[in-house]
Amino acid sequence: MKKLLLLTGLALPPTLPAVAAPMTLPLTAGDMLAQTHSSALIMSVTGTFRQLSGTLNFDPDNPASCSVDVTFQVASLALPNALVRSQTMSTGFLDPAQYPTQRYVGHCQGNMLIGNLTMRGQTHPFNMQVTNIIKNGKLADIHTEGTLNRYDWGLNGLTLTVGKMIRVTNDISVDGQPPAPPAS
Repeated sequence: MKKLLLLTGLALPPTLPAVAAPMTLPLTAGDMLAQTHSSALIMSVTGTFRQLSGTLNFDPDNPASCSVDVTFQVASLALPNALVRSQTMSTGFLDPAQYPTQRYVGHCQGNMLIGNLTMRGQTHPFNMQVTNIIKNGKLADIHTEGTLNRYDWGLNGLTLTVGKMIRVTNDISVDGQPPAPPAS
């Protein structure tokens, strides 16, 4: 049969390896651990967003190719205690009554996530380092990390007690398991 196909000018297609199709993953707080890390006068403060929504577009065979669009509900930022929360949610800081959401839109470029962050009604470039976490030969999680100067977005309150630089980390699970930050 193969000889007949070749003689008639038809050939059997070569066997191609299975290729995963690009995927779109809806983002929620269940599969994305989004945190802020800042230094206060006497302690470090980590906040975790409990409500967020968006999408991650990625190609499992080419993790350096991705895009993300995610919106964070500011009032959902969980903080270590009531005092820190009241200061963080004040009008001089995050002010969720006037600015209820923050949004990040970006795309992967090599090992960087290049994008824009909208916070307190201001949009500025904000880029993050990307680390792809491989488990059993497959992409399992994506970790992003960047540092921003809070004054660039008008977070001018608490100048004597809170540092001006805020580290932002995101851990996104693409394998269905709860996300976890990479081992240090």
